[in-house]
Amino acid sequence: MKNGLEQQVAELERRAEQVSSHLKFASRPFVIEFAGTPKSGKTSTVEAIRHFFTRQGFRVHLLSERAALSPIPMKGHLFFNTWCACTMLAELLDNIETDADIIIVDRGLFDALVWLTLQKQRRELTDKEADTIEAFLLLERWRSLIDLVVVMNVSAEEAIRRENAQRISSKTGSIMNPDALTALSVSVKGAAEKYGPEFAASIEYDTTGQCPRGSATQLAERILDLLEEFLNPEILILPRTIVSGLPLRGDGAFSEEAKAKFVAALSTNGRFMRRSEAEADSDSVQVIACGVLTYEDSIFVFERKDRDQKSSLYGKLTLWQGTHVPKQGGTAELKLLERAIIDRITRYLFLSRAFPIRFAGYCWEANNEKSNRHMGAIFEVLIDNPYTATDLKKKEFRRGRGSDLGGSFKCIADLESVAAAADTSLETWSVAIVKALDQFRKR
Repeated sequence: MKNGLEQQVAELERRAEQVSSHLKFASRPFVIEFAGTPKSGKTSTVEAIRHFFTRQGFRVHLLSERAALSPIPMKGHLFFNTWCACTMLAELLDNIETDADIIIVDRGLFDALVWLTLQKQRRELTDKEADTIEAFLLLERWRSLIDLVVVMNVSAEEAIRRENAQRISSKTGSIMNPDALTALSVSVKGAAEKYGPEFAASIEYDTTGQCPRGSATQLAERILDLLEEFLNPEILILPRTIVSGLPLRGDGAFSEEAKAKFVAALSTNGRFMRRSEAEADSDSVQVIACGVLTYEDSIFVFERKDRDQKSSLYGKLTLWQGTHVPKQGGTAELKLLERAIIDRITRYLFLSRAFPIRFAGYCWEANNEKSNRHMGAIFEVLIDNPYTATDLKKKEFRRGRGSDLGGSFKCIADLESVAAAADTSLETWSVAIVKALDQFRKR
């Protein structure tokens, strides 16, 4: 008969298998940063978490601690900490679009904030320097890429005991001494209190007197909770009966009357459902927020590469990029869709800023059993910067996951002739958009 810990591990493995079934919904890896004091067990815990999820079939990529590779000899110095933070950030940005399911960061942005807290306490920085570094480390663009911060701590006495258990000499060092460790522990706690709420989620994890395997198992359970929420979020849906009652002109509707009815339907009948449940519920229609990029008298056309499976399934050319609409604490209203599409467009296309958007209408293929489980809320994204428009023309949006796209701006008149062709390479919603350009482009 299994003891309590073995039963806990067996249940954990069962849950991990269930959560892994939602990996197909992920648009990017789940990112976990580990930070904390020396000898808190961070390295062994990172390895335990990496090993567990790898054995359960997750693709785990570890971004190793950069401190040992730093060419700057003075640990704790501003230059040393800045080098470690920036090199780790560069590696994270380089890996965020890969095929990994989980990325583990061993000392990243949060760890740099811990050392910043300590340096401020020691008055090793000017107020201006501290404020500038803090603002950089907390920049939303990359702070929001970290889905969980695990903040590990241990008492100074326990840290020294663990250190001496593996050493011949018990002489103290510049960091491994009671005063330095106590100061660093206070900084870790202060950083967790001040900066923890700035991240999507954080866990404070004190390992003093803890059984390594048992505490790692408990941590894995908490990670699974957050990972399941990340992979299988609550998304916006409308009942099929409500969508069926909305006006359509072909496969789309872009009139003021139709838009008003859609907005009313959202506020009255919009609700949220776990994505896995929505996928299995034929009576629910998932709302997709879709962005169409326009510049002057042209529209950006995305072209799927031949190797992209979606090319044969949905058409080679498309005018929009879209996303499911997560709950994110909001109610079912147009602003929630706006936030979702702005986030999708700026992140996916690497735009330097959010551009003005305008709700243009919606698309739905009522008679297509494959696609009528989704409806598109179409937003025009107004590219008002000629430099951005030029940059977009030169880009290919290759990804380790998702669609493999290129594209360029096309004249509206040319698109109208393409949409009118009997054998068009445009996917269906894009055809509906082009056919309604007289309404779509109204100001």
